[in-house]
Amino acid sequence: MSVNIQKMIDGAAENSTITLPEGEFEGSVTINKGCTVEGNNTVLWNISGPVIIAAAENVVLRDLTVGLTGSELPPEKNISVCCHYPDTVFSGVEVNGAVVGIPDEEQYWGIPKIIQLGDIAAGAVNRFAMEFYAPVDAEISCGAYGVRLDRDRLYAGYNSVEITVEGLKNGSVLYGDIIVRSLVSGIIRRIIISGAAADGNGAVTERRTVYSFDRNAPEEYRNLIQGLDISGLTSASGTEEAEHIDIPETEETSGVQIEEINESGFGDGIREENIYITSGISVPLVPKKYCINMEYSSSRVGLDIDGYLFMLSASGKVSRNSRMIFFGNDHSDCGSVYYMDHQDKRAMVMDLAMVPDDVVRMVLIFSIYGESPVQTFDKLVNGEISILCENGVHMHLRLDPDLHSRTLLGMGFDKRDGVWEMIPSGKAVSMPIEDICRSYGVRVTKRPATDQSNY
Repeated sequence: MSVNIQKMIDGAAENSTITLPEGEFEGSVTINKGCTVEGNNTVLWNISGPVIIAAAENVVLRDLTVGLTGSELPPEKNISVCCHYPDTVFSGVEVNGAVVGIPDEEQYWGIPKIIQLGDIAAGAVNRFAMEFYAPVDAEISCGAYGVRLDRDRLYAGYNSVEITVEGLKNGSVLYGDIIVRSLVSGIIRRIIISGAAADGNGAVTERRTVYSFDRNAPEEYRNLIQGLDISGLTSASGTEEAEHIDIPETEETSGVQIEEINESGFGDGIREENIYITSGISVPLVPKKYCINMEYSSSRVGLDIDGYLFMLSASGKVSRNSRMIFFGNDHSDCGSVYYMDHQDKRAMVMDLAMVPDDVVRMVLIFSIYGESPVQTFDKLVNGEISILCENGVHMHLRLDPDLHSRTLLGMGFDKRDGVWEMIPSGKAVSMPIEDICRSYGVRVTKRPATDQSNY
């Protein structure tokens, strides 16, 4: 059933409580009356912002996630919530993007969307440094296994935070969240943290800086906000913002028809809406079918690239080997994911509406088959990960041309309060695919090099 959030708000009485339905909804809304907007595992998102405009006094926002999925947006479009009045109240609201109209809160936040720790020395104590900027005091916490922060509070201005990671076994993949909560507004901001534990020369234990902000950014942003007329901002339109993104008009990326993957169940004649995404953003996903594939125009050496999808329970492990989908096990036992291997296309197809409730996280890994050291991802020309939704939205994650690795993390999928989010990565992983399988609880049996049948 289609739900129009804007009509729900427009039809509500002044000072009433509007309870939003569960799920995630593309688009943006304007709140034109004093009221309480109560989320119910609700995600509101758009390619660019503002996603929510609170255009009245006495607006209360509760239990919502508000996100932007576009990349390299200009400041006036990189806004999650725009408040015309400073009395807007936030409770349990997570944002991905700027908030304007709230004194102090709207200033520059020097925190990243993702922190890549890279190689982590297995079985050792590893220390990393982060330099953050917060315009107001805030709480900071991390619940990832084996990760500690040296503080639980950020103070207004410059902050140095040390991350300690220890106790990780060789082959473990670190993937979790750092939560920053403003003590002025209560607004929540999330940082994805990832890394891989490995023995050998690549891993380090000494303290190194993994994030620092531009020291000129706070003052530059302050001047920008002072010149921004928030009363003139309008809510975003999905169609208008798709046109705003700079997508080159090429044969491969403009107006093509979805025809070559009809075997996956996608309909004929759907027009593609192409969107380029970046590593680390959080992309809410509609409960539809997605086809994910590694694509490239050519390769400097012969490569055989395979995809591996791990369907994880709350323990961080696959509950059974059939929840690992790859060429040797081409479908999950629940039927929600299958590996499409025909002609020149190897793709992972997933139907999010069918994923079982006990699966709370999924991880997609790409690995090059074989053992030749010259066969690495930097041999790809114009490499990208393609994520095509059956509704025609086609997301492209371009790969770093200097990926000197045989394995990479394609993306993670997290289920938060019943809503699936995708966190694209495209970053190198140092450990072999066999060790990654073991870290997720998959039993690995060593087979001859000529046998690819299964693990």
